[in-house]
Amino acid sequence: MGHDEPVSIAESKAQVRAEIRSARGARSEAERAGAGAAIAGHVLSLLPATGGSLTAYLSMPTEPPTDALIEGAWSAGHRLLVPRITGRDLAWIPLQPDTVLARGPLGIREPVGDPVAGEALTLLDLLVLPGLAVDAQGIRLGQGGGFYDAALAAVPAHADGGPMRVIVLFDEEVRAQVPHEPHDCRVDAAVTPSGIRRFA
Repeated sequence: MGHDEPVSIAESKAQVRAEIRSARGARSEAERAGAGAAIAGHVLSLLPATGGSLTAYLSMPTEPPTDALIEGAWSAGHRLLVPRITGRDLAWIPLQPDTVLARGPLGIREPVGDPVAGEALTLLDLLVLPGLAVDAQGIRLGQGGGFYDAALAAVPAHADGGPMRVIVLFDEEVRAQVPHEPHDCRVDAAVTPSGIRRFA
């Protein structure tokens, strides 16, 4: 490829993903744990004091940890759904303290149990999403599997009465721009250890 040919969006995404994964891998356990605790407080502040409903996810080792968020949601009596990969789709399973977990096809911890109906997501207060970066317009850069973009395509936007969509990131992963394509989902806010950033 000549040096003056434009870099494709896919290549740009791959470069940004590699850069962020490298930076995530270099963080200490203590730094990650502190980030997870701060993020939990910010996310829970977006919900009613008790009896809210949200999706979350069981974090992978280098992601901002979601353990504190999950514990806090349970303590407040919130209803919690987490995803399980089923073929090319995400199924959503209620997560309780006694839910059995197993390794899924991508090596991610996933809940064992019966999924809720797909339209259940529409009725939640908050969708807490993983990702690698977000830009100033709220466009999310995910891991590249496309699972969340597909799962959220049928869920109404927050402005249309659907749940608020929140991406959980480390501070420097909120960027001015990220490479994106038309199917990439937008979020309403980014939650990082330093706070909540809302997008128009």
